[in-house]
Amino acid sequence: MRWLCIVGLIVVCSGCGDVGTSTIPSPTTLADQVGTKDAEVPTGNDLMTALSDATAAYARGDVERARRNIDILQSEPRFEASLSPSQAFLLQALLANFALDDERDASEFVRALRPDGLSQRLTALDLWARYLASEGRYIGASRLLLQAAELSAVVDPERQNELRTQLWQLVISLPAQHIADIIPQVDDGDLRRWWEIAQRFNSSLSLASWRVRLQEWIREYPDHESGQWLEEQIGSAYDESPHITVLLPQSGDDAYARAAQAIRDGWLLAYVTDAARVNPSDLPTVTFIDTFNQDVTSLARQAFANGADRVVGPLKKDAVTAMIRESNYGGPILLLNEPFAERLARPQSIRFLAWSIEDEAREIARTLSQNPELRCALMYGNEPWMLRARAEFELGLQPPARVVASQLIDDFELLTATVGASLGIEESTNRFETIQSIVNFPLEFQPRMNKEINSVVAFINSNQLEAVLESVRYHADRQLTFYVTDSAVRDSLPTLADGVRFTSDAWRLYDSTIATSVADHFNADPSIASLYAMGIDAYRLSNFWRYMEVNETIAGVAGRYRLEPSGKMRRLPYWGLVSNQKLEPLVPQLFSESEVPFL
Repeated sequence: MRWLCIVGLIVVCSGCGDVGTSTIPSPTTLADQVGTKDAEVPTGNDLMTALSDATAAYARGDVERARRNIDILQSEPRFEASLSPSQAFLLQALLANFALDDERDASEFVRALRPDGLSQRLTALDLWARYLASEGRYIGASRLLLQAAELSAVVDPERQNELRTQLWQLVISLPAQHIADIIPQVDDGDLRRWWEIAQRFNSSLSLASWRVRLQEWIREYPDHESGQWLEEQIGSAYDESPHITVLLPQSGDDAYARAAQAIRDGWLLAYVTDAARVNPSDLPTVTFIDTFNQDVTSLARQAFANGADRVVGPLKKDAVTAMIRESNYGGPILLLNEPFAERLARPQSIRFLAWSIEDEAREIARTLSQNPELRCALMYGNEPWMLRARAEFELGLQPPARVVASQLIDDFELLTATVGASLGIEESTNRFETIQSIVNFPLEFQPRMNKEINSVVAFINSNQLEAVLESVRYHADRQLTFYVTDSAVRDSLPTLADGVRFTSDAWRLYDSTIATSVADHFNADPSIASLYAMGIDAYRLSNFWRYMEVNETIAGVAGRYRLEPSGKMRRLPYWGLVSNQKLEPLVPQLFSESEVPFL
């Protein structure tokens, strides 16, 4: 979506002032001037040229230069007051892009957009759509993108294909079971069709089943632009069904072998589900190879020599690290873990699908950073994953949101006192004792928690949840919002847990046939259910390999993933809420067009 914003900003620049006259310094010359420490803030035409240069730098990917120029311009107190309406729009659009790139709250900047003319309106619609998507308000985001696509038919027909691509990337970024909840809320028939075809796409576990569903859709809705556009742009863009070799430890009796069993069962369930929709000859060819006590690099090379189009696995961390140290395997590989923390040059053909607690801690930090009033008490246990989550959260939390107190919970016999310390009760008591010793007179006293604290973030497991909630309730003199990860809500939930917010996956929050199948056929307990989901998604992502683009989001059965430049398939957790001792999606407020000033 970022590129539409960029194109629109360039159009704005080219139509403002007298930038094109020979009296104006070149953008490069001016940027060098603005980029120096002692440079004066440009005014008049120079100002517009500086903004134009920042926009051009952003467009070509030189974000650092764009930010530097804007920072210097904003350092002048009179800068914003001197802007013309077109200059103010350009500045707010750039600031909105910066905030969205940094995953910060961009509401201040998008709400300040006042487009004048159709080109600016296109840019503003796209930025608002991007902002709403960042807030999880996908219906509103898709509605604005559809409006932008319709407007482009008047303003710039050549951009219509780009806008449809952005709309498609948005609607397929959500798992099919989430889309099923969205569709009844979409009141625009045209937009509803886009969501419905996206649901069929994300219900397809291979390219073969997607082709079947796409043709069914075209026969059902022959006149709708989505089917025609997909057939032209995407429907024929894939290669034939691939031959996939899966490297998993099938022998042994350690934790990796048990995890591999769940992943393999999930993979086979996906394959059987796929086979129910397509001809057997159109299914991917799958070969499983046991990696127990084997050289995985040799197994991968042999797999490609035997005709594999891609390899999935291995699973063990040391085996994954060994794979990274080598290169020239002969084809793409989807690894099922991350390597040890080493500075390794990853071959371009290698990607990682590894669920980690850091994904959830990062999402908690990202979300809470958007609340500038957040002042939290951080509690965590002493298991390795809890310590890693705490470190990732503290690293990711951005000011002015902050951690007021951080407390390790390592002895549950002293839990109440430990929680009291993290909430500031001990400090309150110490202050009282100091005051009483000074006045030498008995005083009435009620210990009070730190007045700054308004929330609790806890990296604990489900066995610890009730005890921590009880202790917090005992000490707290006001309502506190409680945030945990999926590990804390995997077993039976105490009544006290109602209102707790947690990070999880679509697999756990939304009903789906395939998740029910796992529960019915494999008797999967919650502690390993994610491994079945990982196996299903490994099957889907390996089939849709060529569809994945860096920095774009693609959905699996379990949830959403984003392919990062490092090759990591980053998991993007959902937010859930405990309500009446059940897990429910935490649904953001519905979008209202009255929020957008220019609509």
